[in-house]
Amino acid sequence: MGGSESSHGGRKVSFGLDEREQVRVLQGIRLSEDVVNRMKESPQSKRDNQRSPCSSNGTAPSSPAAEGKPKSPTGTVSPSQSADHLLSVCLWCSYRYEQEQVLVQEELLRLAKREREAASEALNTALQRERNNTNEERQRAAQLVSNKKLQYVSVQDRLKSLCLRGFIKCHLCAELRK
Repeated sequence: MGGSESSHGGRKVSFGLDEREQVRVLQGIRLSEDVVNRMKESPQSKRDNQRSPCSSNGTAPSSPAAEGKPKSPTGTVSPSQSADHLLSVCLWCSYRYEQEQVLVQEELLRLAKREREAASEALNTALQRERNNTNEERQRAAQLVSNKKLQYVSVQDRLKSLCLRGFIKCHLCAELRK
């Protein structure tokens, strides 16, 4: 619930909007129906006048006097000035809320992009590691086949040599001579 404060007759009053967006007094005195009706009678023209409630430093004006409206001669704020101030504060709060929402959305988009990039990088690293492992296994398999062929040739050469020397007489030697 948005709110504002004013003092009337030495008594501090806090204004705010209820769930139905009606202006009511939260603490202090209750607004009369006449004041509420006056506040409602030209909300569009007041909103048009208060489109830019922010001052040059980006904050809401702190008082009706800061907005260029003179105080009443008794030093108190009239209900219409309080309503104008409340409206300007509400508009300013709404503007700030929208700006914060934009910033939050931008930050969420940046985080999502960073997360996607990190996930993509992790996936690329895993794929590269898997390719390297596959290549290493392929090379080891080729090396094993080559080693087995060399062992087979070496065993055949030794058998031939032994058979030729006459040390081993077996049917393999007969087969090898053919």
